[in-house]
Amino acid sequence: MLGVIKGIANFGIRYPQPTGAPITIVWNFTNTCNLSCLHCHQDSSPMSSQPELTTSQAFKVIDKMSDAGVAILTFSGGEPLLRTDIYDAIKRANDGGMLCTIASNGTLMTPEVANKLAKVGIKRVEIGLDGAVAETHDFLRNKPGSFEATIDGIRNCADVGFDELAATMTLHSKNVNELEETMQLAEKLGATRFYLNRLIPAGRGAEACYLDVTPKEKIKALHALYNKFYKAVKKGFGMQCYARGMTYYARVGYERSKGRIFTVSEALSGYEGMFQDKFGLEVSKLVRELAEGFGGCSVGLTYAGLTASGDLLPCVPAPIKLGNLLEQNLEEIWVRSELLNYVRNRKGLKGSCRKCAYNNLCGGCRYTAHVTHGDWLGPDVSCPFGPHNQ
Repeated sequence: MLGVIKGIANFGIRYPQPTGAPITIVWNFTNTCNLSCLHCHQDSSPMSSQPELTTSQAFKVIDKMSDAGVAILTFSGGEPLLRTDIYDAIKRANDGGMLCTIASNGTLMTPEVANKLAKVGIKRVEIGLDGAVAETHDFLRNKPGSFEATIDGIRNCADVGFDELAATMTLHSKNVNELEETMQLAEKLGATRFYLNRLIPAGRGAEACYLDVTPKEKIKALHALYNKFYKAVKKGFGMQCYARGMTYYARVGYERSKGRIFTVSEALSGYEGMFQDKFGLEVSKLVRELAEGFGGCSVGLTYAGLTASGDLLPCVPAPIKLGNLLEQNLEEIWVRSELLNYVRNRKGLKGSCRKCAYNNLCGGCRYTAHVTHGDWLGPDVSCPFGPHNQ
């Protein structure tokens, strides 16, 4: 709430409404990874030599995020478990009042690691599961044996009982026909949430775009995802399914349910277990009522990325440094950035996104617009639907 108040103070009342500082930051805590996945938007690998913060510098950055009011901090990478100070950093952030989550490939997630993560304050774990069988998963992860290690990692996290356990799948032409089976496998292993990602044209992922699915395949996949999501919501239990990098998933839910059950900002619906336990069904009504106030792509509104060297990014895939948290305060960078202020003007959307009746709810991926058109407010070419008439 304080972030919204600060946002109004800094930007006035707007639709969508930017907050006074990012609510969520995804931090590539290290550039190093034990895998060399084909789709990696960071170009991470075991041989990465890019600069990273020391432990004391990381603490300074964490304190600045806490002081600015960041609510959710995701430790990502690379593979964040490769840094030996990951547990100290998580504890520092947790003690600073941030809800801490971690995104991992799962191959290093032993029972000991999972228990230690829970002990220092991790509430949600995300693990990549890119197919229902080893051949499919290992293809994208570019390493034989990674499937079995990932399966073990998910099971180990399920045994610990985190508040939320998410499996994430990156959709491409070689696993699109395994989506249903992968969702079933994830739920069987104990996942409470499922994210479907798309290939992002960044890092090594730019070279993997030849693997992208057709618009028809993407639409079919989104409807399969929503089928699972809708059933979980109506039953009041089961794995909830969301899409990332595909803000038009909100359109699927909105149209299918006539505006009753749909996702907002890619990862919010109001039906999440952690919110239902605290606030009941009222939170889902609030999300529906305010959807156009914070819907669509979160860049410049409620979310930012952070590099392993402390540089703030518009979003995790975007290699555009807005400022460094060792040298500047987070709020100063967030409020004064010319790029972010340009992206915040969603009334300035162009092309098909401007014409679409769902631009307030969806609005398209702003980074994709930037990569393909050189304009952060351009149309999202990844949209398989085209504009819905006003």
